[in-house]
Amino acid sequence: MTGDRVLLDEHVGRVFEHVLGERGYDVEQAKDVFGELTEDAALLEWCGEHDAVLLTNNARDFEELHREIDHAGLLLYYKQTRPDEDPEGLARVVDEVFNQYGASGIENEVVDLDEWYHWLHE
Repeated sequence: MTGDRVLLDEHVGRVFEHVLGERGYDVEQAKDVFGELTEDAALLEWCGEHDAVLLTNNARDFEELHREIDHAGLLLYYKQTRPDEDPEGLARVVDEVFNQYGASGIENEVVDLDEWYHWLHE
């Protein structure tokens, strides 16, 4: 069990939440913590204060924000349907990132999960 804390942005589905939970992550949905349509800066700030890595596909907003706000790490994917189409495959990618770097190794960093996904699934 990892015990690492992950906050899923509001567009990430319940299936992926369940899969990460089964793998031992302390996983929460942003929509459960904050409700719908929370400002991105507030999510990232909360993650920094609560040692939670944020998983999202909102690259446009978070790639800029991550430079301005201290945070526990940002796991970014670009194919919006990936958590629903292959939740186990994406969870494996998350496992590999944490195994490789640990939670402290991705602090204030952006990790491109799509690159890892392609690398692990070649």
